[in-house]
Amino acid sequence: MSHPIRYSILSGLAGLLLLLSGCSISQTAPVQGQSIVTLPPELLETSGLLCLEQDFISFNDSGGKPVLYRFDRSGLIRARLQLSVRNSDWEAITSDGKFLYLADTGNNAGRKHRLFIYKVPLDWSGLSQPYRPERLEVLLPPDEKRQPYQHDLDFEAMVYQQGALWLISKSWQSQIPARYKISPDVKQQYLGDALPFANPGFLVTDAIFDHNQQQWWLVGYPDPRTAIWAHLSNAGFQSQIARYDHQLKLLQTKTLPTKGQVEGVCIDQDNQIWISEEGSKQSPALLMKTGLSSH
Repeated sequence: MSHPIRYSILSGLAGLLLLLSGCSISQTAPVQGQSIVTLPPELLETSGLLCLEQDFISFNDSGGKPVLYRFDRSGLIRARLQLSVRNSDWEAITSDGKFLYLADTGNNAGRKHRLFIYKVPLDWSGLSQPYRPERLEVLLPPDEKRQPYQHDLDFEAMVYQQGALWLISKSWQSQIPARYKISPDVKQQYLGDALPFANPGFLVTDAIFDHNQQQWWLVGYPDPRTAIWAHLSNAGFQSQIARYDHQLKLLQTKTLPTKGQVEGVCIDQDNQIWISEEGSKQSPALLMKTGLSSH
């Protein structure tokens, strides 16, 4: 049975979160092993993060310019790659060592019937701009009754692992993230079966797989509809990180050293874990070295 009044209230609370996310939230001062770098205004709505040698690659989310940005640890942009596709709701980025895979898979409203993943060479030298990437299309199960923030087919995380791409659901409805296997070589495919993670206690906004330790790391924040008083009291998003083994068993959950909206995570060549945080009109986007190691 549908409950339009309840959906209206929940959507209103989600809208209130968006309003609150535009407010200034004080940041936690870094401690030993941590560092915080302000990203340039071009990356105010950074969403997704890839560690690449001593640099990073990121982009802006829904409605932003269709541009990938490569920047160093000081936040200085070193290269830009414009793509000849629309940025509907870019959310995640991963790599197989030769190509980048960019996930246009945001679906908070639940209205999308298909998602796109763009395949881009890791080496940008010699590419003409705007570059036309190869496109993978993922067809979602038909359902005309999905309500905004009341379904599990919104994806803000994607990981390349063992020759496959894995889309990881934010899971507004069930609160249990799941991964879906996607072939990087099939132009059009249906979303397959869900393989659930143990519940980390938060909505997932990005993920990474550590090939050395064979472990998954997921980041995100508690559902704002149930943690709304944390925002009203200026406690912020209370973003968290969870570690899983290769069989998806939950090993550890930690609160991250920030009150902001964490949207990206990656592991550098020294096994250090970095996160990126979306900014607002009052606060810049941030790049943070967490002080956590994948070892």
